Amino acid sequence: DVRFKLLRQAGNTLFRVNEVNPVPTTKAELYTQGQYLLRIHLPRYQTTEAIELELAWLAAMCQDANLPVPEPVPTPDGHLLTRVSIPGIPGERDCSLYRWVKGRLITRDVRPHHYRAQGRLMARLHGFAAHWPSPRVPTKRKYDWDGLFRDAAGVYTSGRETWSLLPQEYVEPFEVVTRRVKQVMDEWGQGPEVYGLIHGDLGLDANVLFWGGEARAIDFDDSGFGYYVYELAVALEHCQEDDALPQFRDALLDGYTQVRSLPEDQLEHLDLFLAAYFVYLSLYAAGVAPFHPNDREELLRRMARAFRLVERYLADS
Repeated sequence: DVRFKLLRQAGNTLFRVNEVNPVPTTKAELYTQGQYLLRIHLPRYQTTEAIELELAWLAAMCQDANLPVPEPVPTPDGHLLTRVSIPGIPGERDCSLYRWVKGRLITRDVRPHHYRAQGRLMARLHGFAAHWPSPRVPTKRKYDWDGLFRDAAGVYTSGRETWSLLPQEYVEPFEVVTRRVKQVMDEWGQGPEVYGLIHGDLGLDANVLFWGGEARAIDFDDSGFGYYVYELAVALEHCQEDDALPQFRDALLDGYTQVRSLPEDQLEHLDLFLAAYFVYLSLYAAGVAPFHPNDREELLRRMARAFRLVERYLADS
């Protein structure tokens, strides 16, 4: 006894699900009663095994730590993921259902206190991931050196192929950044104090909602194993050319360290990981552009911005 509303089809297909006669449940301050998000997963974007890890992680964050993230709803037989086949449509689709998180995106009048709340949220997520015994699913996305610059950088093409699609003047500065960040990653290793499950795309411009002054995280579809400082860098990507960047950065780090310590050797490499993220964004855009000619100009603009910011980082470092 529900109604469905198509939200969008951009990769995954998303529906908002509304119960006609919602029954009051727990956590009413976090979830909208009787409302859910149905996600029909894009085939081949994530393996079934990788999606199952994402759902198990979300369920554990909700049940064990009361973190403000989407709570997956199990099927009647207790599974968090179901595979569906429809007559006349080839193949199967992985489907998952989540309780609807209350909140709104902040698109205007962003203030340092928004970044401070985001920092606290990220620290809670990282603190949980550092102690949660997650299985190292081989097919789950990785935000390590190979994952960013080699294996899956271009989505449609591997990073090895995508490098050849970059404008020639981009290559040398980008290689300087990737060499530097590889050295740091090699020195740090992948112990739980620096590396674990991360959201992967947790920015105020996309996947952070606010409710009652609290930041909440949605859309873990790009989650994977990565460096915690990389996630902090991603949070600062979209405000790099904002005059308030120093205040935003300080607020993000202040909020984070209120909850979880950030060792100095990680903090001092924040700008390097941000530059690495810009290299990744350029590789992604270069790999996608040949398959999306209508978006080519926008992708080239993003690449040019990323190149400009990498050059700024190198000039300042």
